[in-house]
Parts: sequence; structure tokens; C-alpha cells
Amino acid sequence: MAIIKRETDYAVRALRKLAGADDFVSVSVLAEGEDVPAIFLRKIMQRLNRAGMVQSRQGPFGGYRLNVAPEDITLLDVVETVQGPLVMNECFVEPEVCRRTEFCPVRVRLAELQVELNARLAEVTLGEVFSAEPAGEGAAR
Repeated sequence: MAIIKRETDYAVRALRKLAGADDFVSVSVLAEGEDVPAIFLRKIMQRLNRAGMVQSRQGPFGGYRLNVAPEDITLLDVVETVQGPLVMNECFVEPEVCRRTEFCPVRVRLAELQVELNARLAEVTLGEVFSAEPAGEGAAR
């Protein structure tokens, strides 16, 4: 199972396009050339809008634009907005699923890894990701 889900990848692709745009961009344009179904991307963009990362505008010249600079959005922000909190094991959210939670040595190590993963994702901004991209069409895929 992937830690970073497809929806989050789609969100990063859309945010990358918005970072290079001067005005509002429609969902169909954001999805174009990215192998992202527009109907699926529309739901993702609504989540990003509710989180305040993007701003939306209705109408024929509507769409989305960045509301926050890429340098101020972390990968953890995007992940948690799109797919919810990252959880290494179900017992972190619902301890009652396992009777061994209180004395499980694996849980202790996974908890450490959880902290490390979240810290690393919180260190990386979209500005860094976008500036480190190789040049060329579709390079971020």
C-alpha cells in the first residue's frame, strides 16, 4: 500500500500548474496533459480550497489559483489536506483494534518512524519540489 496516495500526487501536479499561472485556471485545463480525470481533480481542488491553499472563482473565467506561495505549503500540508493524517498503523488511530497495543515493540518503532516521516514531509515545501524538477514536459510524473 502506498503511503502517498494517487490523489495527493494529482494535487501536487495541479498545484504545480497553478504556481506557473498568472490567473485562475479551470479544472479541465489543470487536468489536461496530466492524466488526471477532471471530475476526480475537481473534488481534490475543493479540498485544497477549503484548506485555503487555493482560491476559487465561479463563472466562465473561473477556476482556481494559488492562495498561498508554494514556499509556504509543505508536502505534509498537501498530504493531510487531500488524504488525511498519515498513519503508519491502524492502532495509532484506534488502539482498541489490537489487544497488544500497550506492550507491542513494533508499535514503539513505528511510532518513531511516524514522527520522522511527518517531520521530513513538513520540511519540504512545494517551492523546493517545483524548483528541483527536471526540465521538460511531464517531468514531475
